[in-house]
Amino acid sequence: MEERLFDTYAYPLLEELRHFPDGEVIDFLSALPLEERQRVALFDRARHLYFQWSADAFSIGLHLGLSLAWNDDVRRPRPEQG
Repeated sequence: MEERLFDTYAYPLLEELRHFPDGEVIDFLSALPLEERQRVALFDRARHLYFQWSADAFSIGLHLGLSLAWNDDVRRPRPEQG
């Protein structure tokens, strides 16, 4: 279930925010003595791991938020008492 929610809500947002440092990773890989196909494979792997870690963080946050809400442990702002 979390994966479907991530794919629907979080993944498009991550793509829009562009937080994955494409340029930095490309620059780093370009400095290494590798063949182009190896650079591409490493770049793809780094990007895959970034999105996997993002999905894991999303799932943990979703689970934590729902657990707190179900157990009524969420602190809600109260109207000021006069």
